[in-house]
Amino acid sequence: MSPRAAWRLERLGYGPVYDYAAGKVDWMAAGLPTVRADASARRALDAADRTPPTCSPDETVGGVTDNRPTTAVVVVNAEGVVLGRFRAGMAATADPATPVEDVMEPGPATVRAHEPLAPLLQRMAERNVDEIIVSTPEGHLLGVVRREP
Repeated sequence: MSPRAAWRLERLGYGPVYDYAAGKVDWMAAGLPTVRADASARRALDAADRTPPTCSPDETVGGVTDNRPTTAVVVVNAEGVVLGRFRAGMAATADPATPVEDVMEPGPATVRAHEPLAPLLQRMAERNVDEIIVSTPEGHLLGVVRREP
């Protein structure tokens, strides 16, 4: 129905009008802006650290541990796609010259931006998970939600 609605809006003088074929859920999952009837219901992206520590897979373990905080570091490629996670404890047994890619946790769990926050935090608590990565459906990093211990 959206193509018809777009055509009708253009006929009424609005424009330019675009038909987002991927749909509303994809739009929300990508963290794009929406208007909600209940704006008080928080989502994952609302609580996420939008600038978490990151590194490339080619950086060395020594370079990451010397220049990043003690929290986990999200490993991303040049386009910002999440490839893995590097935790401080991973450096203990690795040579400082080792690429992060060789010791990172590959393919960490992620959630979408529109995930309701309260149930997400509940699941994290039940599973003893301190943080979770928020990404777009294409895997681009949007942020990290951290749970209070």
